[in-house]
Amino acid sequence: MKRYAALVLALIMALICVPALAEKADREAEGNLVLFTTAEDFMHGSFENTEINEAIGNGAVALKDGAAEGSFTSDIIGTAPFEYLVASWNTDTPSGTWIEVSARVYVDMKKAWSDWLSWGKWSGSINRASVDGENDLAYMDTDTFTVSGKDGETASRVQLKVTLHANKDGVSPTLRQVALTYKNTLDGQHITPLYNGETLELPEKVKLDTPAYSQMVRERGIANVMCSATTICVLLNDRGEDALPEEIALIDYDKYYEGFGNWSYSVAAAGSYGYDAYVQYADLDILRQELAHGYSVGISVAYSSSSNGQYPYLENGAANNTAGHLITITGYETIDGVDYFYSSDSAASADDQCVRRYKADQLDAAWRSGIAYIVHDKEENVSACNPNRIAAELKPVEGGENEYALVVNGEGVKLPKSFTAAKLKGEGNGIIAYYLEGEEADARPVPEGAKLTTANNVFRYGLRVSDNGYLIIKPDDILSQMKSATMNLFVMVNDGTTYAASMQLEAAAAEPEATAAPEATLEPESTEAPIESNEPVSAENDANGGRLSNGAIIAIAAAIVAVIAIIFVVLKKKKH
Repeated sequence: MKRYAALVLALIMALICVPALAEKADREAEGNLVLFTTAEDFMHGSFENTEINEAIGNGAVALKDGAAEGSFTSDIIGTAPFEYLVASWNTDTPSGTWIEVSARVYVDMKKAWSDWLSWGKWSGSINRASVDGENDLAYMDTDTFTVSGKDGETASRVQLKVTLHANKDGVSPTLRQVALTYKNTLDGQHITPLYNGETLELPEKVKLDTPAYSQMVRERGIANVMCSATTICVLLNDRGEDALPEEIALIDYDKYYEGFGNWSYSVAAAGSYGYDAYVQYADLDILRQELAHGYSVGISVAYSSSSNGQYPYLENGAANNTAGHLITITGYETIDGVDYFYSSDSAASADDQCVRRYKADQLDAAWRSGIAYIVHDKEENVSACNPNRIAAELKPVEGGENEYALVVNGEGVKLPKSFTAAKLKGEGNGIIAYYLEGEEADARPVPEGAKLTTANNVFRYGLRVSDNGYLIIKPDDILSQMKSATMNLFVMVNDGTTYAASMQLEAAAAEPEATAAPEATLEPESTEAPIESNEPVSAENDANGGRLSNGAIIAIAAAIVAVIAIIFVVLKKKKH
């Protein structure tokens, strides 16, 4: 009887403990970064209508054949107590596909799980938008999952879910990497960031030849708000790409947030090129390690360039005041005992003004977000889908006035007339940009030692689309005082497609200046008989239709008057 009672008691205790067992973490994370980046990593989770494709990158999650939707759900990950959580991902999203990343956290003080909160549906196409969501335990603020924390609550467990979707047969998004990073700002609860890689003995000085782009000289409608896209462009082109900041902006734009500053989406844009990219809450030590390994880093800062500004003072700052700005860190060194970091700061007014040297302590204060864009090398066996740069031709439209068609493989590409007017939200719209090559073409100065790319050319943005869907190109207006030049054109569509074309422009030949007619000279009368012609008289040759001309009639009348006068004189003499 006692044995049965003991068994019953054990059963009751087991049932009581079930919730606690369900809350237990499956594994503990080190530092403040969790990465799912290999087939082995993804095995720490469950699959619904999805599977691992080991032929893509280091292993990627994809939909099973015939599935329109599926998901990957991670195991429960134990962490240091945190307040803020940011997810990032690398994925390929062919046309008609998207992914959605969600997470839930276990709030220790409340002893409860939050709802699943989403970073929104993401793809390289226009269907990209974050969502705000909340419950009593947590809320989503664009790119940051935040524990409500009214009473200092923190979370210490997290679970991740990624949904894959395709709206047509034969295609699937592929998830190559998903990352989670977190931080705690409460007193005494700081989480030391963990460098993701093999640490090096730091050299005394690092100065990378990173590209430098001023965002202020880009497309006027978005120039002053595209720092995040410009920073990602710098990082990608530093790795060997030749992208334009506007191309990144169009696949980075968050339609709900209505901006380019979504940290998760910006890194996803870099990942869509095939690169290993993620967001991390980092520190100066991690910056130095990344630089020592040859990688420039993007960071999110807020600063004032004057000591009495409303944000942390950053001496020599490219912006006057900024509550949120992305810059690229390109090197470091110590001068006279003072630590400095080099930066490519896109808030500068021109490319050759971007390279700045910032004091390390001031930069650290301005970098209070701790957010870093980490972009490493391109992965192997990855065919990036977005953006897709397509070679095109420009051909004049028969009967069209200054109209030129974009032609790809013999087929014309029609653009909406409103193409540039609704560049960000209008499906199939975008940005048109071009630069000129020639002896007299404008040249933009760049910083000494900076890596030069196509983006450093002097771009222009004034082209329009005709009612018929063709480009309006007026060579004389474009060339101005130039006689000829090669026009390099980029039509960037907000679905991740860019049409690139070149065309030789020639200025119209100037009409010769009118010269004064020579003064008439008296020619000696010809002694030669006129040449006879057998050609019939035509109305063109005989304007009077065969009748006597006015000159002939006057001559005859004068002759008659003369004859009468002679007769009058003769008669008068006879009378006398």
